[in-house]
Parts: sequence; structure tokens; C-alpha cells
Amino acid sequence: MSNAINQYGGSALSLILEAGVKELTAQQETATWQSSTGIVAATYADLGSSRATVLDLTPKITQVQSWQSNISNAQTTLSVTATSLNQLVSQAQTLSTNLLGVSGTATTSQVAAASAAAQAALASMKTLLNTSDGTNYVFAGTDSTTSPVKGQTALSDTSLAQQIAASVKSVSSTGASSVLTQITGLAASNDPSVSVFSSALSVSASQAVSGQRSIMTGTNSSTSIGIVATQASTTSAASSTSTGSPIRDLMRDLMAVSAMNGMSSETPGFSDLAKQIYTSLGTTISQLTEQEGAVGGTQNSLTAQTTLLNGVNTMLETQLGNARNADMATVATNASNIKTSLNASYILISNMKGMTLADYL
Repeated sequence: MSNAINQYGGSALSLILEAGVKELTAQQETATWQSSTGIVAATYADLGSSRATVLDLTPKITQVQSWQSNISNAQTTLSVTATSLNQLVSQAQTLSTNLLGVSGTATTSQVAAASAAAQAALASMKTLLNTSDGTNYVFAGTDSTTSPVKGQTALSDTSLAQQIAASVKSVSSTGASSVLTQITGLAASNDPSVSVFSSALSVSASQAVSGQRSIMTGTNSSTSIGIVATQASTTSAASSTSTGSPIRDLMRDLMAVSAMNGMSSETPGFSDLAKQIYTSLGTTISQLTEQEGAVGGTQNSLTAQTTLLNGVNTMLETQLGNARNADMATVATNASNIKTSLNASYILISNMKGMTLADYL
């Protein structure tokens, strides 16, 4: 009889209490997870009525953050590009000053000094054109993993430099205008045996512009970034005195002046050639400065887009938080209540183990 009463009363009540403990334990785990993460539920299924809102907002936030990342990486590229262009402008200005100094009466030693300076600038130019932002060659356009200036040969030792030097040395017999036309054609050549640039960049100045990299900065919105080494500026045009690309023109001029060693104002055609290169260089400086300004303009535009995206991201994050974030005060209260209920259940279970038939009567 006592066994029957015990099974009916004791075991049934124990099962009820154990089920209650399991439920409270599950609630305690949820409360602990909420307090550690600040989020209502670990799965979309447990979000209840907020599920649709969270499912809608999450991919939008991911997309905005992707655009923000694109812009951040682009700003790094543009900053490196602007610095390199600034140094190219400085090289061009120094060359211009040196040419002005020898375009009148110039001794052999004065021309030799200008030639040596141009040779040093050529070595620096290759380094500048092959500048990387850590991931991409900034002057390589879409072919960003290939160095713009190919090979290990110094620019002053390339076939292009040698052919330009030969043409410059012939100035006494061919005349300055003819030499400038010849070296411009050489500098503009995309023949692999002459061009110092990679195959992707060995195209006309107008075609090179299409090789600019582009990034997504918004819905159906993209921005072209950087400068391709062989591209034209907005005011560039190929002619007998210009390749159409200010960087190619600067390289041509540095190679030409490098080849003037041993000449002086006594050399027939020398002063005229120096003056023509000097005049052409003024345009090159303006075009390089224009490209530097264009990079700065892109930076400013992307900064404004970043401000806009930051605002959008904050708004979306706020909406997402309202839909899935837990009220920490409520979580703390629930956790305390659950702990109290569990303690009471454990005490009751413990007391039941010592109850006899008399305790039930």
C-alpha cells in the first residue's frame, strides 16, 4: 500500500518538478546567452515577430559595409598615387629649371650636370611608376598585379633610352624639330621591343584611360580611381611634340636630357632642342598637375560618400538593434527570477526525497 501511494504521489510530482527544472534551466541558458551577447535569440527562428525585419536589414548592412570597405581601400590607393604624382611633378619642374639653365649659353660641364640629374631622375621615375599600395600597383589600372614598367633593366639602359639617345646625338645633322618628332614617336611606340611599359599599358593614351580601376560605392554607383601610367590628361592630345600621355612625355624628356652629356651651346641644334623640350615640358607639368588634382577631387568625392554611408549604416544598425537586441535590464531581472525559481525547485526536490507516507497524509 505504501509503495502504491509513493509511486502515485512521489514519482508523479518528481516528474513534474524535473520537467519544470529542465524548462527553467533552458530559460537560464537563454538569459545567460542574452546577457553575454546582448541579442534576443541565437537563431532567426527564435526572433519571433522581429524575424522579417532582421532578415531584411542584415544584407543591407553587409552591402553598405562592403561599399565602405571599397572606399577605404580606394582612399589608400589614391593617397599613394597622389604622393607619387606630386614627386613626378617635382621631377618635371627640376628638369624644366635645368633646361632653362642650359638653353642659352651653356658649357659642357653645365650640360653634363643637367644630364646627370636627368639620369638620376629616371632611376627614381621607375620606382615611382611601379609604386604599390601594398596590394596593387597604383599606376597599373585594372592590370593591378603587373608592374607598369616591365623588367629589371634601368630606364636609362632600355632600348627606348638608347634609341632616343641616338636621335638626340644626331641633332647637329637632323635639326632640333626633327629630333623632337623622332623621340616623341619612339616614346609613344607600343612595340614590345621599344615600349618600357607592360603589355596592358602599351596602348594609346586615349585607350589607356579605359584601363582605370573602378569600385562600387553605392547602388548602381561606381567610381573610377587612380591614374594609368600611359593615359592622357583631359587636355592631352597626341602630336609631333607630345605622345598624348604626360608621363610618357616626361620620360621622353628625361631620356633626351640624359643623352645630352658632352654637348654645349656650341653644338649645332643643341640650344634649339633644349628650348623646344623646355616649352613642351611646361605643358607636361600642367597636365601632371591636372592629374594630381583629379586624384584629389576623387578623394574628396569619396570622403563625402563615406559620410553618407556612415549615416546610412548607423540608421540601419539602429533599426537592427531595435529588432534583435535584448533589453539588458529585463534580462537581468529574468535571470534573477529564474535563479530563484531553480533554487526553490532544487530545495523542494531535495525535501521530497526524505518524505514518508505520513508526510503525504
